[in-house]
Amino acid sequence: MPETTDDATPSRGVSQKRVALIQCTKSKRDERSPASDLYDESQLFRKMRSYVQAAGLEWYVLSAKYGLLPPEKNIEPYDEFGINEQTAISAANELERLGVDEVEVIAGRKYTAELIPELERRGIDVIEKCAGLSIGKRMARLNTLISEEQNDAVIDA
Repeated sequence: MPETTDDATPSRGVSQKRVALIQCTKSKRDERSPASDLYDESQLFRKMRSYVQAAGLEWYVLSAKYGLLPPEKNIEPYDEFGINEQTAISAANELERLGVDEVEVIAGRKYTAELIPELERRGIDVIEKCAGLSIGKRMARLNTLISEEQNDAVIDA
């Protein structure tokens, strides 16, 4: 069970660690590439990546073949989609090991159905700003989120 501070707010220590997870996509480059670039053929992936970068979040790719990938990890292209229960358990265990308290997930149901319950079992809070949206609506929502982050950056400057 997470520790609580004097105001009864759950915490796992001094600071909270938040990361973003974005799904892999069917469209991929044909050659071995870093995970951050392998899926560049997909407009959806580029939008998801742009959002997490604009938000300044540490991020990972949820890969159907490789599981949880840091963006700099070089991988071979593959033809798989979605994650299974074992991949979800492995990803949740790794995030817990990294001390993650909160995860922002930008992924479809084939990625979240198994993953979110595993994260919640470990006391990791989940944020889904695009939950239940079709790809077209997810793209529009990501455009809005990117604009909001860029506006916040201008205000903070």
